[in-house]
Amino acid sequence: MYNPLHHKYRPQTFADLVGQNAIAQTLTNAITSNRIVPAYLFAGPRGTGKTSSARILAKSLNCLASNQPTSAPCGECHVCQGITHGSLLDIIEIDAASNSGVENIRELIEKAQFAPVQCRYKVYVVDECHSLSGSAAQALLKTLEEPPQNVIFVLCTTEPQKLPNTIISRCQRHNFRRIAIEPMVQHLRAIANSENIDITDEAVWVIAQLAQGGLRDAETLLDQLSLLPGQITQEQVWDLVGAVPEQELMELLDAIARKEPQSVLNLTRAILDRGKEPMVILQNLIEFYTHLVIAKTSPQSHELAQVTPLTWDSLVKLANSWDTQEILSGQQQLRTCAVQVKSTSQPRLWLEVALLGLLSEAPPTTAPSCPPAAGSTSLWEAVVAMQPPAIRALLTQHGTLAAFDGTNACIRMRSAPLQQRVAGDVAALEAAFGKVASKKVKVTVTS
Repeated sequence: MYNPLHHKYRPQTFADLVGQNAIAQTLTNAITSNRIVPAYLFAGPRGTGKTSSARILAKSLNCLASNQPTSAPCGECHVCQGITHGSLLDIIEIDAASNSGVENIRELIEKAQFAPVQCRYKVYVVDECHSLSGSAAQALLKTLEEPPQNVIFVLCTTEPQKLPNTIISRCQRHNFRRIAIEPMVQHLRAIANSENIDITDEAVWVIAQLAQGGLRDAETLLDQLSLLPGQITQEQVWDLVGAVPEQELMELLDAIARKEPQSVLNLTRAILDRGKEPMVILQNLIEFYTHLVIAKTSPQSHELAQVTPLTWDSLVKLANSWDTQEILSGQQQLRTCAVQVKSTSQPRLWLEVALLGLLSEAPPTTAPSCPPAAGSTSLWEAVVAMQPPAIRALLTQHGTLAAFDGTNACIRMRSAPLQQRVAGDVAALEAAFGKVASKKVKVTVTS
C-alpha cells in the first residue's frame, strides 16, 4: 500500500521538527536534564507538529537503545517502531472528538493506575482535547492533579481557549506556531529531491504559501501534484487548488489602479471563463488588498504577506500609486459585496459590479445644477428596472438621477470610469425613459 508523503516524512526526532525550534529545544533540554512533567499541553494550528511531537516525546522517554530517556530515540527498537505504528499497549492515543464523554475518561483513568507493561512511561496522547465534555474535563482534572507514577499526559488542541483554565494551569504548555514559508520551502524541496519529483522552485513556493503554515497540508498537496505528468509549474498548482494565480490578481489590481473599467471586465471574465468561481476571485482579491496594505505601510515586511518574492515586489511598486485609505476603503467594499455574491443567483454579475465599484471616486459634494422633478424617483426606478442586469446593478449601486425636466435627463455616476461604462448604453436608457415618460427624452451621463 502506498505510504503518503505526510506519513513517510513525519518527524522522528525533535531535530526533525520543521519550524518549531524553540519547542524542540525546550523538550530536548527537559529530557536530557530529566525534568519531565506529568502533563503537557501542545496547542496550535493543524498540521504544525503537535501529534508528531507527542509521539517523539513518547519515543524519547521509552527508547530501548538507551538506559534512560534520550532526546535522540533510535527509531529502530521495537518500542520506537511500535509507537510509529501505534501498536504499543503503553502508548495510548485518544481522539477526544469521538471519545468526549465522562465514561471514556473514567476508563482511561482506571487503566492509568496500572504500571507500564513494555515501557518506562505510560503515555496518553489526547488529541483535540478541547472536545471533552465538561464532566469529562473535570474527571481528567483530578488525575492531572495527582497523576499515577510513570504516567505522562499529552493534551493536543487546535482551540486552547475552549479548555478550562484549571486544565491549562496543570500542564506545561507549548504553543506551536504556523510554520514560516522559508523552512517549509526547504523541507518541501528536500522531499521533492528525495522522491524525484520534478517541480519548479516557484511551484514549491506557491505550495508553501497555500498551506498557510500547515506542513501536513503542504506535503499532501505536493503528493497530489506528483501525479501530474512532466514538470510541475506554479500554474498547475493554482489550477489544482482552484485559486486565482497571483499574476492574474496583480493584473486585475493594476487595471483597478489605472481605473480602466473595460480592462477590469475583460480580465475578470477571462478568469471566470477558466473555471474560477466568483466567490473565490472575490476572496482572493480581498486577501491581496490586505497584502497591498502591508506593502504600502511596511514594504520591508515581506514575511507578513504570504506571496512569492516577485509578486511582493510588484505589490510594493503598485502600492505607491494608492493611498492607504483608498486601499482600506476598497477592501471594505469587497467585503460588503461578498454577502451579495454569496447569496445571489447571479454571482458573476455582482462580482463585476463590485470590481467596477472599486473604480469609484468620492461621491460628489455639490448639489446638481437642476434638481429632479417631483415624482422623478418612481420614474427613475422604472427606467432602472428596464435595463439589462449588469447596467441595472451599476445604476442601482453607483448612479443617481441628478436632473429631469421632462425632456432631458441627467444621470450622475460616482466616477469617470463608471460614467464611461454606462455612457455606452445611452440609447437603451433613452428608450426606457421614452416608454415611461411617453415622450422623447435626451439622456446624458456625467460623473
